[in-house]
Amino acid sequence: MIDRSAVRADALAGLTVALVGLPQCLAYALMSGLPPAYGLSTAIVAGLVAALLGRSPHVVTGPTNTTGLLVLGALLPYLGPNGLLGPEGLPALATLTLLAGVIRLAAAAMGGAHLIRFLPESVLVGFTAGAGLLIATMQLDEALGLTAVRASGLASELGAVATSLHAIELPALLMTLTTVAVLGLGQRYAPRWPLALLAVVTAAGLVGGLGLGAASGLPLVADRASVPGGWPAGALPDFDAGLVQSFLVPASAIVLLGTLELAVSARAGGARPDLRREMLAQGWANAVASFFSALPASASLTRSALLRLGGAQTRLAAVAAAAFTLPMLLYGGHLVGLIPQASLAAILFVTAWRMPDWTAIRRLWKATPETRLLLVLTFVATLVLPLEWAVLLGSGTGLVIHLARTSAPRLRLLRPAADRLVPVAAGERPEVVVLEVSGDLHYAAVPPFLTEADRLIPDTSRQVVIDLSHAHELRFTALTALEQLAQAARHDGAALILAGVDPGTRALLDRSGSTLPYVPAEDEPGLSVRLALERLRQGPTA
Repeated sequence: MIDRSAVRADALAGLTVALVGLPQCLAYALMSGLPPAYGLSTAIVAGLVAALLGRSPHVVTGPTNTTGLLVLGALLPYLGPNGLLGPEGLPALATLTLLAGVIRLAAAAMGGAHLIRFLPESVLVGFTAGAGLLIATMQLDEALGLTAVRASGLASELGAVATSLHAIELPALLMTLTTVAVLGLGQRYAPRWPLALLAVVTAAGLVGGLGLGAASGLPLVADRASVPGGWPAGALPDFDAGLVQSFLVPASAIVLLGTLELAVSARAGGARPDLRREMLAQGWANAVASFFSALPASASLTRSALLRLGGAQTRLAAVAAAAFTLPMLLYGGHLVGLIPQASLAAILFVTAWRMPDWTAIRRLWKATPETRLLLVLTFVATLVLPLEWAVLLGSGTGLVIHLARTSAPRLRLLRPAADRLVPVAAGERPEVVVLEVSGDLHYAAVPPFLTEADRLIPDTSRQVVIDLSHAHELRFTALTALEQLAQAARHDGAALILAGVDPGTRALLDRSGSTLPYVPAEDEPGLSVRLALERLRQGPTA
């Protein structure tokens, strides 16, 4: 039986998202170097497909601010003099969107959802802060009423704006400041109102009523790009090998960042989503949307949060959000054209200001040198490098730091004292020692393990226990390293035995024909080490 109250709640939540998302989608499309209508077509097609194939009731898919910057960087060679993609660049757009979908599908099939946990929070926070600054900077020409600047980054945008400051249009500047003030005060005093929508509708109404436009110092969306009623023009993907190869890195960065946005959106409120299923839904959404005049889409953090706040209960809410956007695209082209560019720039200014997580930045800065390094590195890279490389540089550096940490297991030298083990003090040279190994012992960790073990074990030791109770990832390389230690011990007249050997390591010892003596791991903490010490006291072990 249909739960009418749930259907009503989903429909209302979807309508709210469609109304609030209208100015966002228009602004994000312009920010991506596309005519504004493409933001709505993306919200409709990608939003509908992702809602139908996904399972989370609180995920809205469409254009986003961070993904938009990556799209702009990828499409920059195809933009026209007005800074927007022309008809000749539509095959490139379709190719980029399709590639983003295919990579998502491949990543989901290969377990990519599990890789998200390897991306440090400091990388995401640093990129978001840098992207916020870039987004605000890239809107300066629209905010000031200047001729559209075709900039490739922070420096070129600032340089172009600086040379055009004499041409600032006061009406555009006033519109920007007024819209920013309305959104800022409204967030404080009326946070549930669709303020961005009200701001652009009011501005468009003033433009239409007073006959304002570029001639009066207030450039409109229609002055920069035609906004015909109906579905925007599209093209089929171009499978030229050179084009596909040039888009591999930006498309991968779009997928990486989009998957992060998806994970944050789907997990909000303590939810435990099937991320693999949601990634597949996002992949198919982009693949299908590439044939319907859309840019690469991701889960929107803000619009997804609106679904949750609006009481959405099922995926019908996200379907409704896409459906309610359709008439706006088909019949609202003239009204969209009346929106001042300064209004959309102001919306992006406010969005950019809210993007950095200032609390997280302060905490990460105080945490460790590694988090500070990743935070600053990613932030600076976002400002000076192509965005796709900034994302990959931060992620790659985080992975290198992770590998460096796990490539050196922690060793602690202990000695028996009565019925317990105590750390060996500086200057002590006991004859019976226990070397406690904690961490991974994969092939990259073996060289530092051997170096540190040689340094710690005194040459006076006659009985050595290697405690592997807290060691992981033991492979053949680690086995040969342990055999080297045992051989060196025998050469010095000492005996060595392994303790805390788990079933996997025991199987490796048996299959490889190793003669290393060992005591299996025991459920009782410390028992395996005590048994190993007892065996050593009973006599030499072969």
